[in-house]
Amino acid sequence: MRTFYQVYGALRRKNIRNYGLLAICNLISVLLITSFSVVMESNTVQTLLPPGGDSRKQMTMIFSLAVLGCAVFTLYASGLFFRAKSREIGVYMALGTRKSRLSQLLYGDLALISVVSAVVGMALGTPLAIGIWQLFRLLIGSSEMAFSLNPTAYLWPLGFALFIVVTLFFMGWRFIRGSNIMDIIHQQRKSEPVRDVKGWYGIVGILLIAVGISAAAVAPGIAASLGFLPPAWLGLLYVVAALGLYMLLLFLVVRGFGGKRGRYKNIISRSIMKFQGRQTVLNMCVIAVLILAGYFAMFYTPMQLGSAFVRFQNRETDFAFHHRVDEAGIPNRESIEQMANEESVTMRDYQEFSFANLATDGYDREETADGRFGNDYRDFFEEESFLSERDFQLISGMDVDVQTGKYIFITEADYTHNHFDYIEDMKCFTNPDTMQTLPVSFQEEIHYNMLHRFILLDDEDYISITEGLGDEWRETWVQFDVEDVDSSYEFAKRLRNTIINASGEASAVFKNYDRVVRMNTEAAGREYHYEQADYGERDSSNFYLYWRYIPLFRAMDQNDYVMNLAVYLLLFIFISIICISAVIVIAYTRCLTIAEQNRQVYDDLRHLGAKRDYLYRSIKSQVNGVFTLPIAVGTALICAYQVLVLYANSGGFETGDLITFGMDAVLLAVISLLLWAVYRITLKKVSSILNIHAVK
Repeated sequence: MRTFYQVYGALRRKNIRNYGLLAICNLISVLLITSFSVVMESNTVQTLLPPGGDSRKQMTMIFSLAVLGCAVFTLYASGLFFRAKSREIGVYMALGTRKSRLSQLLYGDLALISVVSAVVGMALGTPLAIGIWQLFRLLIGSSEMAFSLNPTAYLWPLGFALFIVVTLFFMGWRFIRGSNIMDIIHQQRKSEPVRDVKGWYGIVGILLIAVGISAAAVAPGIAASLGFLPPAWLGLLYVVAALGLYMLLLFLVVRGFGGKRGRYKNIISRSIMKFQGRQTVLNMCVIAVLILAGYFAMFYTPMQLGSAFVRFQNRETDFAFHHRVDEAGIPNRESIEQMANEESVTMRDYQEFSFANLATDGYDREETADGRFGNDYRDFFEEESFLSERDFQLISGMDVDVQTGKYIFITEADYTHNHFDYIEDMKCFTNPDTMQTLPVSFQEEIHYNMLHRFILLDDEDYISITEGLGDEWRETWVQFDVEDVDSSYEFAKRLRNTIINASGEASAVFKNYDRVVRMNTEAAGREYHYEQADYGERDSSNFYLYWRYIPLFRAMDQNDYVMNLAVYLLLFIFISIICISAVIVIAYTRCLTIAEQNRQVYDDLRHLGAKRDYLYRSIKSQVNGVFTLPIAVGTALICAYQVLVLYANSGGFETGDLITFGMDAVLLAVISLLLWAVYRITLKKVSSILNIHAVK
């Protein structure tokens, strides 16, 4: 005679598929979160992405979506496990087994599944992250991408593993406390029906999506224009879009856009979807959100590359750099020409001029205690670069006439102003050495890409305001062209290193360093904090993007831009891989579980005389609903969002935007092909489970 534990073990082995499904779902969730966290918390990424920056905010948002998706996925798998376990537990209770004894056995199984899956997931997540990192590093060849493991990276997967354990034990406790034996026995047969929805659900869902996304995108700008710091809760406006997404998918599951004819044509698959609608719609929402997050991260690379390459091409000159006048070791024209001859490069149109750094007035925009922006006017506020009208005409060839007492502001052709960029509101400029002031008013804005954010003054005004200005506030601008840009890379690299080697400690600052702000801060008795640039890290992304005196050499920028942004690109490409992988796993698992749950339904239909091709079309329609529909909705939403963002950036579509669209289209085609292949595999697997195959 077998003992109770032997019988329990035998039933466990018989139902090993249910145990395995829960363990695999938990393992995959922990694996994805671990690998994501390892990359996100690595020292390289944390150093590169400044706290509070847009890139870090985007990374955190997408990571939060991934955690939410994995949590929903885990809860869904747990629910399936307990439903499959219900008959077994019910039989034991009918035979008189005490709930306390069943609880001990069930808790033991749950502890084993959750702990083992969490440990294995975290153990595999680290090599997965390192493998993808090293593969990308091999392809890009960036020296700054040495992988560094931060122990804090495991706090997220540990927290998620704890969530899994607590959730499983809570669900197990509720499960054992079932009201009576029959409820537990028949729990496996319970459906999750959704009520019929009105015909306006789909339209309202689409409107809510549009309103939620638009409001969340516009609200921070409105708050800033009213003088408020955009509060964090404005992100809750995306909840409106999430509600709209749920309503749209619910409408598509229950009714669809095919009208009565479409509902009757697919009555079997649609009825199955409706009777299992709650979890189905929830999973579809998770898939749609993850596909949105995946493409959002994936489109970061085309957006950066498209605009950058156009910006490089639109530069008015091939080589340009500037340096402080008091930096005596910077190469002059003679040494540059000698270097060019040694590298077989022909220079032409060499130009050199000086400009001054002066103080402008402005408004202190620091946050106040009531959450508003301060609006204190300061006549000695921040540092900007100034150029005389004559020098600008010589270097640009543009015919400009700056009126006395006025100024012209120079920007890039596609520059987008923000709510804090009051380029038209300056009233006076100040010489920081003599403290002499020049009252001014705005004249106009012009475009010249190489001299972005320079301010033009009338020649007499320029001479007057710069009189007595020391060399530490004066700089020299050098620019020239070459006969063949493509063959000038080695010359550009050599000249760049020569400039960096000759730069002193005073030039070892980043673009956000402001001497006027420093003077104000120290005059108020506070310490001015700023980061020194390290010349030894000249090949790092941080140095390339933010060093104040970084040379603008077309040959180097065109060839090395991807490498210089390697860590940024790696991070967002890795995020997209994680999100797309989660989409595939969730969609595949959901389709298989629906097939397992409805095996009896299709067997009954077969015995009632339903033809094989009809049953296959029904299966295909059901897989399309779970797999294809949310992916299509998520893809359509991200495409609309991308168009909206690119249009809002410049008020139209520039050449860089068209290049971005082209690269986005290629990525969409590649990922869609991958998802289609997984869809075909899923459809084949579901057909195999139900023993219904396409008629050849």
